[in-house]
Amino acid sequence: MDRLKKLMDGDQMVISGWSGMQDPLYLTELANTKLDAVTLDMQHGMQSENSVIRGIAAIVPLGKPVIVRIPVGRFDFASRALDAGAHGIIAPMINTVEDAKQLVSFSKYLPTGDRSYGVTQVAGLLGAVPADYVTNANQNTFVLAMIETAQAVKNMGAILDLDGIDGIFCGPGDLSISIRGNVIPDAYGPDTIEIVKSMPIEAKKRGKKAYTWCGSAQQLELANELGFDYAALANDPFYLKNGVNATLDQLSFR
Repeated sequence: MDRLKKLMDGDQMVISGWSGMQDPLYLTELANTKLDAVTLDMQHGMQSENSVIRGIAAIVPLGKPVIVRIPVGRFDFASRALDAGAHGIIAPMINTVEDAKQLVSFSKYLPTGDRSYGVTQVAGLLGAVPADYVTNANQNTFVLAMIETAQAVKNMGAILDLDGIDGIFCGPGDLSISIRGNVIPDAYGPDTIEIVKSMPIEAKKRGKKAYTWCGSAQQLELANELGFDYAALANDPFYLKNGVNATLDQLSFR
């Protein structure tokens, strides 16, 4: 139940995989790498409701926590993903306190939210007594509001202040689009880097966590330097291309 919490309470930045691929056999291989966790992406990745539920069931027995990025506004699936065994929820486009309140309502049990009772799958998968799960779920599951627009930046402090929001997730690409008014992203670029730098600072002031997404090892290094607690690395094509190309580059005849 608390495997993600233990990682987040450690003294090293947690590095997660980021997968939009539905195949559970592939996800088991991803979970067997040196990555600390696996994030399943429903917003821009090709994960469906069915594949997320199957993916969680494939990954969790291997000892890795699973975080699910739900589609925009699908707070109902936040509850369902948690009931399936997810350890955390990332919700995109949380621009206002009202957005954050709706997210918390579906993701946390009383007295913080209104998540309803349905723990058959999660209790069985995690080997937990149902009463123990519901008693400790609010502190063991992480609910993260994505900060990726100029409006969200303006409301970031108030969103972080909300009970039930465990942290924020920086969407560096969309943030740059919103701030620059340019559809081509410039993640961690000069127009937004000061905003990005402020996110771990504002989260830590409130005893909460700051997460981000990174497209390369260099961006992972930057995220670590900036004090982020967690970073998701790239995506499935990145892993496949880099793995295959690195192997072929070792050949003397190519």
